[in-house]
Amino acid sequence: MWLFVVGFVVHLIFFVSVFDIYFKTPLSHGMTPQVHGKEPAAQRLVLLVADGLRADSFYDFPNETTRAPFLRSVIEKEGTWGVSHTRVPTESRPGHVAIIAGIFEDPSAIAKGWKENPVEFDSVFNESRHTWCWGSPDILPMFASGSERGHIETFMYEAEKEDFASDDASRLDTWVFDHVVSFFEKAKGDKKLRERLLEDRIVFFLHLLGIDTNGHAHKPYSKEYLDNIAVVDKGIERVVKVFEDFYNDKKTAYIFTSDHGMTDWGSHGAGDPSETETPIVAWGAGVAKPKDPSQFKEKMMYDARVEKWGLTQVRRHDLHQADIAPLMSSVIGIPIPVNSMGLLHIEYLGTSDEYKADALYANARQMLAQYQRKRAQKEEETMSIFYWPNVNLSPDKELEIITRIRKYLKEANYEDANMESLSLISLTQQGMDYYHNYDRLSLSIHIALGHEMKLLLRKYQWVHQFTRVVPLTCLRGSSCPSFNMVWEVAIRILFIIIGIEILVMAFFVRPFLSVGLVCIGLWPVIMYSMQGVVEKSMRLVWIGASILLASFTYMPVVGKEPFYPMVYVAGLVAFSLGGIGIYWCGGEGGLPRHISTVVYVQGLMVVGSVYLVHTTAYSIKQKEGLPPLNQLAAWLVLALAFLLPLLGSRNVMGRLLSVTASLLCPFLLLSIRHEGFFYIALTIAMFLWLILEFYLAGENVQIAMLKFATWGKDGSDGGERVLEWSDVRRAYFFLFFIILAFFGTGNLASINSFDPSFVYCFVTVFSPFLMGGLLLFKIIIPFLLVTCFFHAICTIIKVPTRALFYVFLVMSDFMALHFFFLIRTEGSWLDIGTSLSHYIISMATTLFLILLLFMAKFLTNVCLRKPAKEGEFVLPQVSVGRPHRD
Repeated sequence: MWLFVVGFVVHLIFFVSVFDIYFKTPLSHGMTPQVHGKEPAAQRLVLLVADGLRADSFYDFPNETTRAPFLRSVIEKEGTWGVSHTRVPTESRPGHVAIIAGIFEDPSAIAKGWKENPVEFDSVFNESRHTWCWGSPDILPMFASGSERGHIETFMYEAEKEDFASDDASRLDTWVFDHVVSFFEKAKGDKKLRERLLEDRIVFFLHLLGIDTNGHAHKPYSKEYLDNIAVVDKGIERVVKVFEDFYNDKKTAYIFTSDHGMTDWGSHGAGDPSETETPIVAWGAGVAKPKDPSQFKEKMMYDARVEKWGLTQVRRHDLHQADIAPLMSSVIGIPIPVNSMGLLHIEYLGTSDEYKADALYANARQMLAQYQRKRAQKEEETMSIFYWPNVNLSPDKELEIITRIRKYLKEANYEDANMESLSLISLTQQGMDYYHNYDRLSLSIHIALGHEMKLLLRKYQWVHQFTRVVPLTCLRGSSCPSFNMVWEVAIRILFIIIGIEILVMAFFVRPFLSVGLVCIGLWPVIMYSMQGVVEKSMRLVWIGASILLASFTYMPVVGKEPFYPMVYVAGLVAFSLGGIGIYWCGGEGGLPRHISTVVYVQGLMVVGSVYLVHTTAYSIKQKEGLPPLNQLAAWLVLALAFLLPLLGSRNVMGRLLSVTASLLCPFLLLSIRHEGFFYIALTIAMFLWLILEFYLAGENVQIAMLKFATWGKDGSDGGERVLEWSDVRRAYFFLFFIILAFFGTGNLASINSFDPSFVYCFVTVFSPFLMGGLLLFKIIIPFLLVTCFFHAICTIIKVPTRALFYVFLVMSDFMALHFFFLIRTEGSWLDIGTSLSHYIISMATTLFLILLLFMAKFLTNVCLRKPAKEGEFVLPQVSVGRPHRD
């Protein structure tokens, strides 16, 4: 037992160590804020962020008409435009942090659902004299909470208004515009408020959530989404007029952008261009006017869409999302956020060359301060004999570059000064990456060695179990009993390695799972066809079930477009198959039929779940929202899913039928396409696997008589049997079906992408933790189903569970070691995140399945009802006739 506990702790340490290496916060503190010394080009800034707005949806110019005539005229006559490129994850918090703070999110914020600040960071709002914000309660508090001076004021609507099932989410944006207008109306009669509004270095932030909400609910090509763009455009025109009338000094700068885009099927979170490309339009005081592309030597940023957008006559300036923060700071003359990684694009500045050069120099100093701080921290925490400084940017070289920049600025040689500033920024970015990843190589080597040691030490844990599996007579000094036996062992080990490699490849290409399923389908044919153990009909049914499961790996990933009729049909098919199974099981063997009331309740729950999905989908389609009665019923079904199996049969087959039916109900409520059919196919395969293993075990007892609570205890006096090769195969099958349960209907991108349509039966008001928890529960359901059947197999065949789990650990560790060496630190953020996710999933599987095994034992072993009377048998009463090996 102590070895099991030690192994669990070691796995947990290795799991957490990856977060320490790759999810370590990049933020430093203690730097001096840097600001240019020129008179600010603008007295105030208005930042407008249209949440979830795609670049192509905004710039599109069909039939020479636009959905945003006001902003279109700004692009052509008053300001500068381009595409702002975001990074993964394309969620609201990371996007706003990049825009306002200039950093591509603190990775450790993932533990808090991207809503709270695990480490405080500086922002444009924090550096301003005063900031007023209007919008969503999910975004505004994260920036106001870090304000020590209390100079950030927020005006938010209730969270309940963020309802994905509302008839028109554009009312969220209308709320913002109305409250901005009323705010300035109030300021006319409020002397103190008016005095604060007339100060310099102030910021106004308008967060517009309607487009994102309509995109999730109705998709980006819907009328609601496109009409919402027009609502935003009219609202911006309205508030711009309010600002200009109130100030009347032409000293206001405006920036319009988005935090992330959205896929065609209404989700975001991954790295598709539709999610990472957002619009940016800047105009007003201190911002450059439109320029003809022919005025510039370098070719304008161009792709095929520029002509489709009808903007070939106006120069386009693209930037990264984090580059917006130094732009805003430079325009209104406040310090650039000390944690900002953004680069100032002076093309957006409509100021003198001296102003541009000085602002870019301030950006370089701000980046240099971060680099110097990281270098000092690493020098303090590393022993001198193990410290290797970054030679590309030494203190002497820093001084040399700074001296040249100052010299060029003094000589009014602004072009060379800008070149030197850009060079210094590039060197500091490389240097910060160097020190941030300084310990990664050594820690990675230690983890890899730890995996190797763990695999070697694992032999000590089950060598006494494996003495019957791998002949050890050669190791004892005697002659080998058979050269063919050694080859047989080598071939078996080779097949196991090939099987694990198939699982590794399945993480990258889902159809690889079909290769494994074909091999699993042929397993009884190849291994037992000559022995007469498995009947031909059973072999054919098993092959058919394997092929059916394999077909799902070629189907589209679930989540791109809901199609609820598939859910309805899947529920009715499951209900019909359950009825056939009950009739078949209850009528065999000449025994009296005893059907528990729980069986009828579960049958009604399946039909009721289909009805709930249908009525909820219809209500939301009609823009009537989520009916409260449907919501209450859905949560009741979820609760009963874990209660009803405990009131069902004590028999192995009967309890598994009850667990399967109960878990199906919440799974259907969380489905939008063909997931229900996958669940049915997986259930059929699990029942067949259980029966096949019972065939091969040779137990001289009817399967109908086996009970979870008693059968596993029989024969325990003789001690736990030794491990056999067939047990190694069972461990691999378990691992394979667990991976299949994860990738059968989706992949990493589909899980990362946020789409609320999955949880419409339970909640429609935006709640990231609740929605994320429900989606996680949906992923767990197939895992739990497979684990329950695996536990049943271990119970029936009396497999040494602990030793078998050690074999499973070796297989999962072998997979984890593969993924550890495949982790990427270069390339796109999507590639890096995906490679890291593979390792985390393979490591978490080991820890996670321990919990699943306990849950499976709870669902199958615990029984709250009284035992059946003597002479009565709880479903099913079917016996499986088969030849025995004795």
